[in-house]
Amino acid sequence: MAAPSTTPSLSDSDIKSLRSNWAGETRMADVYETLAEVATNPRARKRLKVLAETERRHAQAWAEVLASCGIKLSNRRPYVTARLLAMLARVVGIGPALALAGLAEGQVLRSYLSQVSTVTNQQAQGVLRRVLPEELDHQSPDEVAERPDDGRSEQAADEEWHGGGAESIRNVIYGVNDGLTATLGVLAGVGGASIDPRVVLIGGLSAMVASGVSMAGGAYLATKSQREVFEGQLAREAAEIEAMPELEKAELIDIYRSKGLTTEEAKTIVDRITKDKKVWLETQAREELGLDVSQFENPAREGLVAGISTLVGGAIPVVGYLVGRLLVGSQFSGFGSLAIAFVFCAVFLFLIGSARSFFTGKGGVRSGFEMLGVGTLVAALTYGVGVLFRAS
Repeated sequence: MAAPSTTPSLSDSDIKSLRSNWAGETRMADVYETLAEVATNPRARKRLKVLAETERRHAQAWAEVLASCGIKLSNRRPYVTARLLAMLARVVGIGPALALAGLAEGQVLRSYLSQVSTVTNQQAQGVLRRVLPEELDHQSPDEVAERPDDGRSEQAADEEWHGGGAESIRNVIYGVNDGLTATLGVLAGVGGASIDPRVVLIGGLSAMVASGVSMAGGAYLATKSQREVFEGQLAREAAEIEAMPELEKAELIDIYRSKGLTTEEAKTIVDRITKDKKVWLETQAREELGLDVSQFENPAREGLVAGISTLVGGAIPVVGYLVGRLLVGSQFSGFGSLAIAFVFCAVFLFLIGSARSFFTGKGGVRSGFEMLGVGTLVAALTYGVGVLFRAS
């Protein structure tokens, strides 16, 4: 009689989860290693290398669990994401790239938290219990974004939350998407109404430029207005500290007591905080108003990012239409050029949508088809309106 196998088994669900864990940790290790090469600040580079080593250790732990159960892993490593983030860091700075890395870290953490109740393998559960605290500890990788030396200790600097880049990422996504779909819509609408390719091209170029300028102005004004509101709230809080210091101290004490501290512990902390007016104001704003001074975005930067992103997005359908003109010439009365432009845009819409899945956690194919569906609907509706006007 053959001896029973001593190799522990994994359910199909556990195998899928653990493979995903290994791939996610490997990807994040590559991201941090690549960003460390781009970083020019020594402290940022050091912190990124530590994060990369941690993620590599996590990936090795998952690989060992899978190997002990007889599951082989692919030698292919997902370098693409790391290279794209490195390119982004070189163009707009390391802050936005780290903000995206933070979103990806959040996706990994959410997956781990769900697996606490779904993974049945005991060895895997042990690894989860080991890696979860470390994942929670570096859930803010953008805290290592480069900034000039301000005289603080390395420990204090490492703990600072640096939110720069989050708004930039949002503006990049909305800018490219709006620029592409708006310009494609105008091209389709004008193409449906006119057979003159020059008119269609002028319409597309006008839409591209107008969308870029409009998006830049909108992002600048929105960020500037938000900053002014925040600054107004800070000014009011500073006035209250000057006029009613004891009342403001009492509010802070109550806040810390609500977090589980005793009255004496809360008073000790507040007494230390209120010795420095700047620290007091920032703490009061954060604890009482939920306002973090480090989250203020630069209006000029956000306007520039949004404008350039929209222009890039708008250039895609225009380039597609020009390529169509070169391929089909005057044949098909311009419809062939429009069709090629749509195919050109469809590819980019699908790719942009798929890329979003890295940060949203949704399936790449599903996200790609969602964005492709929106773009197709816009093009179909505007082309139909153009055809109606031509018919009339």
